[in-house]
Amino acid sequence: MNKLTAVAVSVLLLSAAPAQAQSIPGWKAYRAQQTGQQAAPAANAGQAPAAPPQATDPQPAALPQPAYQTAAAPYATRPAPKPAPNGGLFVGVQGGSGWVYEDVDQRAVAVSAGYRWQAGDYSQVGIELGAGRLDETTWRDYGIPEVKFNTIGANARFNFGNSPWFGVARLGYWHARSRDGWDRKVTADGAYGSLGVGVDLGRHFNLQLMYTGYTYAVDSYYGDDEYDINRADTVTLGAEVRF
Repeated sequence: MNKLTAVAVSVLLLSAAPAQAQSIPGWKAYRAQQTGQQAAPAANAGQAPAAPPQATDPQPAALPQPAYQTAAAPYATRPAPKPAPNGGLFVGVQGGSGWVYEDVDQRAVAVSAGYRWQAGDYSQVGIELGAGRLDETTWRDYGIPEVKFNTIGANARFNFGNSPWFGVARLGYWHARSRDGWDRKVTADGAYGSLGVGVDLGRHFNLQLMYTGYTYAVDSYYGDDEYDINRADTVTLGAEVRF
């Protein structure tokens, strides 16, 4: 190979090398990266550098409110409603046992009627009229006569708060009529007093368990101007209707 031929081959090899290098994919990526790095400073040359982001103070999180501000406290209760007034007219009937003589039971029945006024949130007071009877019976072959009586007095009831249960108190005068062992008419006067407990079964009806004590004076067997103070008792279960 002469010198001219060697030079021609060298020129051909040098001209073919860039073409082969450009045809390789890795070479293209390398050239693109180099071109981008050179263009970026030129593009940013006329622009001010971007300011670094400023740190902002975070807003403090809202503190949870106390339970007593966000909801009703568990111990907060509404005041209890007042009971509806129960004053007005009433009519009652009672039945049970009575004792004029000790250990001698007589069947007892009574009726009463009156009016009560509301005297407070849980109480009523009023007046009443009544009539009753102790039936005749026998004791050891002795006849025990019938006793009839009438009453007039005061009547009061006291509710136990908003409960349907209540207490009853009565006080007044009574007059009785009967007969003695010789079938003679006998009368007696005195005072009576009652204590009891009851339960309302609605606005207009209730049941009552009542003890009543009656005191009276009769002629003494030991002198014309002397009197014996005696007592009779009744225990009754009754019902009352209110209007």
